[in-house]
Amino acid sequence: MINKVILLGRLGKDPVVRRLDNGRVVANVTLATNDYYTKDGQRLESTEWHNLEMWDKQAETAEKYLKKGSLLYVEGKIRTDRYTDAEGQERQTRKIRVNNFQMMGSMLASRNDDGQRGESHGETPSSDAGHAMDMDHEDDGLPF
Repeated sequence: MINKVILLGRLGKDPVVRRLDNGRVVANVTLATNDYYTKDGQRLESTEWHNLEMWDKQAETAEKYLKKGSLLYVEGKIRTDRYTDAEGQERQTRKIRVNNFQMMGSMLASRNDDGQRGESHGETPSSDAGHAMDMDHEDDGLPF
């Protein structure tokens, strides 16, 4: 069985970062992906929103470098949280637990001082983050 998600999109808002009592750090962000299609000869666009969850070093990197509108490549897994709401109803939400992410931008912005490509952030919730780079924001017609 495979549970793998690959997304390329823009952040809808700055990361929301929480520091837990046990010392762990979690960041939640929303990512917008677009789908383009033609209907009755007219080009249309559909935006899908994804809730992302990043842990520890990933969360710290997200807090430091990611901003609303940042272009992000993400690999992760679908996770479903189940809970009971205030009225006693069983509810569920879906999110993407991020395994790897890479900040995208122009080719110039994604190279470090010695001309090498920037590193991706392929950590699991307990590993160290790679080097982060600043983002170039390209106009793609999204409302942010």
